Amino acid sequence: MRKTYYDKLTSKYQKDLIKSLTEFVAINSAYDESSVSEKDPFGIGVSEALNYIEALARKDGFEVTNYDNKVVEIIFGRGNKNLTILAHADVVPAGSGWSEPPFKMVEKKGILYGRGVADDKGPLLATYYALKALRDAGELGGYQIRFLVGGNEESGSLCMEHYFHTLKKPQPTLGFSPDSDFPLIFAEKGIYTFEVSHSLNVPGLISINGGVASNAVIEKCDVKFELNNDFLNFIMKKYKRSEAAIHTEDDVTTVTFFGKAAHGALPELGVNAGMMAIAALADYTKDPLLVQLKKLYTPLDGSGYKCNANSKEMGHNSSNVGLISFKDGQIRLTCNFRYVDTCDKKELLSTIKEVNKPFAVKLVGESPLLYYPKDTVLISTLLNSYREETGDLTSEPLAIGGGTYAKEADNSVAFGMQFPGWESNMHSPGESVKKADLFKGMSVYARAIVDLGKLLKE
Repeated sequence: MRKTYYDKLTSKYQKDLIKSLTEFVAINSAYDESSVSEKDPFGIGVSEALNYIEALARKDGFEVTNYDNKVVEIIFGRGNKNLTILAHADVVPAGSGWSEPPFKMVEKKGILYGRGVADDKGPLLATYYALKALRDAGELGGYQIRFLVGGNEESGSLCMEHYFHTLKKPQPTLGFSPDSDFPLIFAEKGIYTFEVSHSLNVPGLISINGGVASNAVIEKCDVKFELNNDFLNFIMKKYKRSEAAIHTEDDVTTVTFFGKAAHGALPELGVNAGMMAIAALADYTKDPLLVQLKKLYTPLDGSGYKCNANSKEMGHNSSNVGLISFKDGQIRLTCNFRYVDTCDKKELLSTIKEVNKPFAVKLVGESPLLYYPKDTVLISTLLNSYREETGDLTSEPLAIGGGTYAKEADNSVAFGMQFPGWESNMHSPGESVKKADLFKGMSVYARAIVDLGKLLKE
């Protein structure tokens, strides 16, 4: 990539960025229900991460407010119009399968590894230091810049709900979230996260436990079954050792199914260990409820529960079972379902409830569909900022299945920071970012802030 004025401007902050990212990644800021309290609404780790950003911004001389350990607001400048940047400090749980400790950033051949380096701690800090570079160079003024760092993006975005709706803070005049792909995102699928449950009585079945988050493909699932040679023979005959491991103790057999983690927006990139477990139990026991779950949730496009659809611009619907449990005679599955612009969302929800019967359906999360025409000034300006900084004139705006903070605020879209051709393994083991991309991201964000600022001063 070519060197630009903004590359030179931000280059002196590269060491600070790496140092801060090393410290930031070391904080396990996954949502932790066990440590939730009034003081720590999303758990101690998330509060620690928000406090880290708060302290960094205060040290650097910004005006900072921490709203209830839910959102940290960093302000520079005054004006009737604002440019709002929305990033998040929380991460998905690390899961297993890492070759290095997930909360210790490691560099290998110019690539940085660690949970959060790509989603979203690396992009957050690249944007922060771009803002700091512009401020230090005296390149800002005439409008307000508001940098919002939330703590609950991966688990429902209750942080921005608190900021914009409970606290009733002003919406962005223009905004972006550095939490997806370059060149930028013009459309995001709508999301329903729902739980299905029913009583289940399968002789010998003790428990099922799989998944760490609804928006991640289940990497590992444990099934506990009373010792049963027929069941053991069935598992050993049907599954390879790489797919299922068997451990027997005190007349209880634990079968651990192994899949492949992936982001819930792209379930086809993973292998769902939880659905492997459901399929195995359905095939072995012939229980009608398990057979029904296998039929409903094995397809990854929602066709199992008659909710598949396609769109020319947004692709197809997707369905990911992210959490599975069976205990105390109840089976529960949490599904993260994403739909395109050709769907009627009310009709979808009605169909989900009807087709899942006799399972009860409970809606536990909803994120609306987002769509901006490509010729809007926000899209065209950010696309030009990206192209001018990178020289990439061929990559076009994207439609994605993922949901970002852009849905939580007006006049905002997701803008970077994953560059074309790079797979960062967000939500998977080995999450990574190229160090060179992190630095180039700083220059792209610096230019974008200036370019959007010009619009606000017009």
